Amino acid sequence: MKIGGYAGSILCVNLSTGGIKKEPLDSDLACGFIGGFGINSKLGYDLIRPGTEPLSAENKIIIGAGPFVGTNIPAAARLCSLTKLPVNGAIGWSGGAGMNFGIMLKNAGYDHVVIEGHANKPVYLRIFDDDVEICDAGTLWGKGSGETVDELYTEYGRPLGVVSVGQAGEHLVKFSMAFVERCGTMGRGGLGAVFGSKNLKAIIARGTKGIRISERKRYRELVDHLYERMKGYPGLKGAHMYGFLNFMPAMPQEDYLELKKARIACVSCPIADKDLLQIKKGRFRGRSVYCSAAVNTLMPMMYGITNDYGESIKLFEDLDSYGLDQMEALELLKFADQLYKHGMLTEKELGTPGIKFEPDSVAEWLKKIAYREGFGDVLADGFGEVLKKYGEGIEEFAPLEVKGMIAYQGITSPIKADLFTTFEFGMAVHPKGPCAAPGGSSPLYFTRGRAIDWVAGHLDRMGVPKDAQERIFTPKDGMLLNVGRMEKYSQQSLFVVDMLGTCGRGQINRFYSNKVQGELYSAVTGFEMTGEELMKASERAFNLVKAANVREGFDRKDDRFPEGWFGEEKHKDYYENVEITKELAYGLLDDYYDERGWDVKTGIPTKAKLRELGLDYVISDAEQIGIRYA
Repeated sequence: MKIGGYAGSILCVNLSTGGIKKEPLDSDLACGFIGGFGINSKLGYDLIRPGTEPLSAENKIIIGAGPFVGTNIPAAARLCSLTKLPVNGAIGWSGGAGMNFGIMLKNAGYDHVVIEGHANKPVYLRIFDDDVEICDAGTLWGKGSGETVDELYTEYGRPLGVVSVGQAGEHLVKFSMAFVERCGTMGRGGLGAVFGSKNLKAIIARGTKGIRISERKRYRELVDHLYERMKGYPGLKGAHMYGFLNFMPAMPQEDYLELKKARIACVSCPIADKDLLQIKKGRFRGRSVYCSAAVNTLMPMMYGITNDYGESIKLFEDLDSYGLDQMEALELLKFADQLYKHGMLTEKELGTPGIKFEPDSVAEWLKKIAYREGFGDVLADGFGEVLKKYGEGIEEFAPLEVKGMIAYQGITSPIKADLFTTFEFGMAVHPKGPCAAPGGSSPLYFTRGRAIDWVAGHLDRMGVPKDAQERIFTPKDGMLLNVGRMEKYSQQSLFVVDMLGTCGRGQINRFYSNKVQGELYSAVTGFEMTGEELMKASERAFNLVKAANVREGFDRKDDRFPEGWFGEEKHKDYYENVEITKELAYGLLDDYYDERGWDVKTGIPTKAKLRELGLDYVISDAEQIGIRYA
C-alpha cells in the first residue's frame, strides 16, 4: 500500500485452530470503505454469515483504527469494533476511546484485527509488531477489567494498549462491555460477552513502526492551524479544569475539584476528558477510580441508591470492573423490584424480599448478575429475554426498551431530556439501538433556542448540502426544524469521525469541520478526497451495515419509539413549540427513510440507493436468500 495513514495490514486470528495470518489491506478497500468504521463494515458484511449465533465460535470480533490514528492530529485515538451483538442479534458497531491501544495497533503494523473461533482455555492475544501470539490467560481469568490491565502492565510494562473484559464478559452477560485501559468503554450491546464466548480475556498491543504521512508540509500546516485554534478557544481553560463537566454541569464544580486527582487523555488529546477521582470521605476514603467522565460516576446517585459521592463512585467502579453496562444493570434491578412489588415475581424466585436500593445491596446484586448467580442469571440475559418471560401486564411500569436495551435518555427515561433531538430519534433508527451517540453529535441541547441561521451554520460545518438544508428547514406540523431529515446528516457526520479516528465528543469535534476533515484526509493519505466525498463514503458504510441487518431480518418494525414517550409527558421540538405525539414521531420516521433514499414502507435501502453507493452486490446477495429490495 502507498496510501499514508494506513499500516497496510489486517491481522486474522482463529482461536480454535491457533491460526494467525497477516493479510495486506487492499488499497481499493481502504479508499472505498475508509478507516475504522468503514473497513469494519465491509469486513463484517463479508465475514459474518447471516444467522450466525452471537456467542458462537463463528461470530467475528472486528476491531479497527482509522487513518488519523497514530498521527499527532488532535485527539486521534478512536477505536471501532463490530460484531453480532448478543443483546439483540444485530450487527452492531461501537466507536470509543482508543487510549493507547489504537496507536499501538497501528504502529505494530495493523489497521484491523479479525478474531474468530473459540479457545479451549482462557487466552489473551499479544500483538507486538510482527510477533503475534495467543497467550495463556489462566491467571487473568476471574479478574476485573481494571485489575487485568494492571496485571498486564506489571508483566509487560508501559506504554501498552489493552482491551479487556471483566467477569461479566467471562460469564456471557449479554450486556457486558469491553474496556480500553480502564477509561475507555466499547461495545454496548454485549461485545464483552462475545469476548467471553471465545475465552478471550484481553488483546494487548505494542508497536514501533510508525505511520507514514503522504504530504508532510500540507499536513503540518493543517495540524498546526488546528492546535492554534484550540489554544484560542475560550472554553479551553474550563475544559482543562473541569473536563466533561464544563459542558454538562451535572455536579457542583467545587465538589468535582475536591474529588479530582488527575485528568486522563487519549493519545494526542489536548483537552483530556477522562478522570482519575479519589474518594475523600467515608468508608472508601483514599480509593482512586478511573472513569471515562466524572458525570458517569453519578449514576447510582441518580437512581437514588445513595447521596454520597464516595459510595456512588465505588458502585461505578464495581460496574466497570465487572464490565457491566451501568444503565442496563441498574434499570434491570429497578424492573425486577417492580415485578416483585406487583406480584409477578415471588420472593423464592428473586431470592430476597424485593431489592433494596442502597449501596451494599446493589453491590451484591451487581455481583450476582456478573457471575450469573441466582436471579442474577435471569437478569444477565438482558431486557429482551426478561421481557419475554415477564412481559404481559407490565404496561404501568414497563421499561423504556428499544431493540432489547433501555432507551436511557428521553422525556420519561432515566436521563430526563425534554427535547426530541437527533439523539432521542437516533435510538430508534441506529441498527443496535440506544448507544452513546445514536443520532450522531447533536448540538440541540447545548444550543437550544438558537436562531435558524446558527443551526444552518452548524449544518454547513457538518457538510450538509444546501438542498438538504432546505428540506430540514421546511416547516412541518408547526416545527421549524425537521429532526427526521436532519438525523441522516448528524449520523453521517459522526460516522466520518468513526472512520477517521478522531474523538466524537463535542469539545474536540467542534474543531473538525467537514472541509477540514477532507483536507486532513488528503494530506495524510495522499489520496485527494473532499469532505463531501467522506460523507458519501460514510453513507456507503452505513448502508452496508444496514444491509447486513436486513439479512438478519431487521426492518421498519424494529425502528420504534418507546410507548412511554407518548403519555401525559411528551417531548417538545427544538424550539419548544410543538409536542411530539406518536403520530408526529412516526411521520418524522417516514421523513428519515425518505431522506436516506430508503423504502418508507419497509425502512430498508432501495435498489436505487444501493446502486448509487456502488453496493450492487448487496442486491444479488439478498436475492439468493429470498430478500427483495424495492
